Amino acid sequence: MEMKLKIRIIDILFFNIILLLILYNIPIKSEILSNICLIKRITGHECWNCGMTRAFLSVLHFDFYSAYNYNPRVIVVFPITIGVYINSIFKNIFIKGEITNE
Repeated sequence: MEMKLKIRIIDILFFNIILLLILYNIPIKSEILSNICLIKRITGHECWNCGMTRAFLSVLHFDFYSAYNYNPRVIVVFPITIGVYINSIFKNIFIKGEITNE
């Protein structure tokens, strides 16, 4: 069981490193990201979440000023998102093995 746990941890670390590398290489100021909101496309008005994708990417680039300018709610939403993500990783690594009796 310890070997399966180590393999699961290595898999999750590898996946997260690849995910961070992909997200870090997405260009923040691209035209695609500025037109991604469906509500803004349909109504012409910004929704409460407009700019959050660019804000998250700016936080990943440690550009907190730009992140706040894209959407000030990133101050609350980003830490909550990271907390939920870490909690799901923890559950996947430790609790999944206990429930399924691997």
